[in-house]
Amino acid sequence: MTNTKTQAGVQTAPAPWPTLTVAELAAHPGNVRDIEAPADLLADVKDNGVVEPLYVVRTHGDVPQVIDGFQRLSAAIAAGLETVPVTPRPVIRVDALTPHPKNAREDLDLNAPFVDSLRAEGCRIPVKIQRLDGGVLQVNDGNRRYFGAQDAGLTHLPYEWEDDDRDEAGQFLDMITTAHHRKSLTTAEMNQAMFSAAEAGAQVGRIAKAAGVRQKDVKTLVKVRSDEKLNAAVSGAGSYEWTFEHLAALSEFADDAEALAAITEAAAEDEADAGDVDWAIAIERTKRDKRAKAEAHRAELEAAGQKIRDAEELSERAMPVWRLRGISAEEHAECKGLVWVFDERRGDRYEPYCSAPGLYGHTVPEGTGSSSGTKTTAQREAERAARAAVKKGNIDWDAAEAVRRKWITDLIKRRNLPKSTTNALIGHVNEALLSGTWGICDDLNKEPTTEILAAFLGLNTQQAKDRTSFAGHAAKDPRRAPQLQFAAIAAVREKCANRSAWRTDDQHAPWTRKPTARWFKVLESLGYPLTPIEQSVVDEEPYDPAKKKARAAITSGSEPETEQEPGTDEESSEPEAEAEAEADEPASDEAAA
Repeated sequence: MTNTKTQAGVQTAPAPWPTLTVAELAAHPGNVRDIEAPADLLADVKDNGVVEPLYVVRTHGDVPQVIDGFQRLSAAIAAGLETVPVTPRPVIRVDALTPHPKNAREDLDLNAPFVDSLRAEGCRIPVKIQRLDGGVLQVNDGNRRYFGAQDAGLTHLPYEWEDDDRDEAGQFLDMITTAHHRKSLTTAEMNQAMFSAAEAGAQVGRIAKAAGVRQKDVKTLVKVRSDEKLNAAVSGAGSYEWTFEHLAALSEFADDAEALAAITEAAAEDEADAGDVDWAIAIERTKRDKRAKAEAHRAELEAAGQKIRDAEELSERAMPVWRLRGISAEEHAECKGLVWVFDERRGDRYEPYCSAPGLYGHTVPEGTGSSSGTKTTAQREAERAARAAVKKGNIDWDAAEAVRRKWITDLIKRRNLPKSTTNALIGHVNEALLSGTWGICDDLNKEPTTEILAAFLGLNTQQAKDRTSFAGHAAKDPRRAPQLQFAAIAAVREKCANRSAWRTDDQHAPWTRKPTARWFKVLESLGYPLTPIEQSVVDEEPYDPAKKKARAAITSGSEPETEQEPGTDEESSEPEAEAEAEADEPASDEAAA
């Protein structure tokens, strides 16, 4: 309801008070006292209506009883007003109060969400005031509310009187005890309260302002809690406190029961934190994106009339085209033995095979083909298990890459970094440039490095086309120079940190794994929480996807955990070993290994 003045056809601007009719109040004998309103009050009421609300409570029988405001009611009756503003609790004008001169809380933290909540819903907790000599009304408890109310434009605050026998020492003790007695709602409790408010009819904007969150977050919460499957996933995680970001991620997988179960399982683990759930979500997103790309590639092949086969349908003679000697994929396109098989290593495409290389006149590498003998069932099962482990490991590696690069991007974008973090970045840049051990000369200007750097700098597609323009698009603030320089170094290291780094089977590549491990240690020293597969590289241990270690919680922009000197990054070329490994891999497979 709004407060309006209707005397002589004049309507005042709405005020944030509910109203009651003068007739309803006057009908209760206890409200109309045998008193005469002071002349100045009556004149003001005739001109402006009743501005200060009457304090009114409901007694038995729902009868409105005036507790404070008898003179204002008398003036309203004399002025012929139809309604008066009322409040169900005592309030006092903000400008009548004085803050405590020695308030214990040094940082009032008058942040935007707090002020916005006061502006939207008013102040719900009374301030405690005391009348001092000279009539000063001092706020003994609630100084943050007092100053926040001024920023929010409130005119009144609810209040209660301090005990008359409370001395000055007691005022400070009250500040301590009331601080101890307050306990903020947990994230889960806050989410439940917001959802209950929505169920009770509160609009999204009102909930967002009261809670100090974004409207999109409220919409996400309501969507998840209103969906039976998503709500079951949230409830299935036990005591885990879901963030809005994670709730939004859950809604992405509303129609994917397997993904929902995996994310929920991660959240339900003992001592699970945001980092663990981030990791699970990244894996499910990676799997989803790969499936989508593979489906699109298959549709493209089918439209072109290509033959698609499952790996189990092929004979032992079948071989990927990239392993054939003296013929390229383009040249093999006309071969009658061409079939396409799902690429389990990448998981997002199909790769060309020749179903019978010898029959169609192709040269195969020595030691392969039918001459190697027929494989036993046990051998086939072992190979199948190995392929499945590699497929899972590659998915986890790609998911880790996405998480890691987002973290690096956020670090580069931050406006203000702790001095220790800035110094650490400068140290790593100096190490890379002066020692020449990070592959800067060889890889800085390569196309994959350019693509990664453009992403780190947040450049759009058009801006990313010309490497020579990157400096012009980057931030001009000289204080961010260490971050921008580190971005270039990071792009080089990320370009070189390919899939082969995690492998410890016959495709292991120590010339990639060792410098990648050192790079991960650099990021860890800057506060990046390593994913399980990254940790296995650092620990020089084989990665077992079935035995994941808990991931540390992400603390965005945290200071370096250690101030260690950047490690040397002498990359062993080992040309003979590298050539031998690459002999069984397609030339275009450098970035994917």
